[in-house]
Amino acid sequence: MKNEDKTKEELIKELDTLRKELKKGAFMNSTEHKPLEEILRESEEKYRNLIESVNESIISVDLQGNLLTLNSRAASYLGGLAEDYIGKTLWDIFPPKVAEERFAEIQKVFQLGEPVVFESYLPFQGKTCCFLTSMQPIKNGSGDIYAVLILANNITEQKKAEEAIKKSQQEFASLFYSSPEALVYLDEKSNVLNINPRFTELFGYTLKEIKGRKINEGFIHPPDKIEEGVKMRINSLEGYLNYETIRKRKDGTLFPVSISATPLVIDGHAKGEIGVFIDITERKQLEEKLEKFNRIDSLTGCYNRGYGLELLDRQMKLSHRSKSPLLLAFLDIDGFKTINDTFGHDEGDKVLKEVINLFKSTLREIDIICRMGGDEFLLIFPDSSLKEAPLIKERLDKDLFKLNQTIKKPYKIDLSIGLSEYDPVNPLIMDELIRIADQKMYEEKRKKK
Repeated sequence: MKNEDKTKEELIKELDTLRKELKKGAFMNSTEHKPLEEILRESEEKYRNLIESVNESIISVDLQGNLLTLNSRAASYLGGLAEDYIGKTLWDIFPPKVAEERFAEIQKVFQLGEPVVFESYLPFQGKTCCFLTSMQPIKNGSGDIYAVLILANNITEQKKAEEAIKKSQQEFASLFYSSPEALVYLDEKSNVLNINPRFTELFGYTLKEIKGRKINEGFIHPPDKIEEGVKMRINSLEGYLNYETIRKRKDGTLFPVSISATPLVIDGHAKGEIGVFIDITERKQLEEKLEKFNRIDSLTGCYNRGYGLELLDRQMKLSHRSKSPLLLAFLDIDGFKTINDTFGHDEGDKVLKEVINLFKSTLREIDIICRMGGDEFLLIFPDSSLKEAPLIKERLDKDLFKLNQTIKKPYKIDLSIGLSEYDPVNPLIMDELIRIADQKMYEEKRKKK
């Protein structure tokens, strides 16, 4: 075996053997015909080159804690040259506590006869560094341990990186589990890896129940939303995604959610994603209320002017497509100003409500009632023409007579009505239809005076 191929421990053993032979007076090696001193010098040179070529700090110590050898890297950590430390003890180069700890480890190697590996923190260049230390027994030709080889590697930066990763993982876990929104962690194949407590609270599933299952297999999707979930997830791997839809709880109840998804990109590749689920039931209910307020007259509960005109436009288009007639009625309450002035606005409001109730009880469910403002109303009769007008007026007059008898007020509620018809064969625009109905309503009102 060449010296270059020998390990540090083997070279130390060889050097020790050669030194012992020199002490016995043997000056020639009969095999190689070289003086032992020359062989010893060559071996020491090979050993020195070996220990100087590695990145580790190397020290050999006898069982009493005396330094036998060390390389320049170890000496640089100690703050001097290698030759300055040969023959010194652990207590000469380390603080007492550190020296005692190292000596105890050396004794452990001696007793067990096996290597010992550990991490330790030592002062270096004005700061504390972390070293990964390995202690290995060195045996002589008889197999007895006479020294310990100490290899130390400064892993401070590695530890910092590990701590940074650990801290990042802890921060991620803290944010994940404490988030007020329902979170799910998916791998790149959409399998559930983890969920937070809010997810369990929202959907009713524990991690044990769904871990490893594909998020789109249907346990939180209504049947008609599974395909949507698959498509949306494919899109989410290309970047941030947000949409509103319907999802299903464990008990089968459906509810509206806002879903956000962000891919987890590692080394430029999406390795999974974080899905965020927000229950938007309350928001949707509020939106419905606001939408209702935008459509409904707050006093009477019928449609307001804006939405009424929108519905009229829709009905005219439907009538045109289906070639069916559409009847329009414009009404107001006779003497409404007098009722307000005489009995007060509260009484006037009651009259408006009574009139709306009258319409609702008299007209069909498909007929549309809207308040145009003040005491004026617009009634829309789908699939009806002026031929039905006499019958409609008759029903209104009859129910209005009953209403006046029932409420027994010192005033009489009476209505003036004008009608117009949308003919899909000869169509008119909306404003013209309303103008005709309004004009006929005033003509009827004048006849009553």
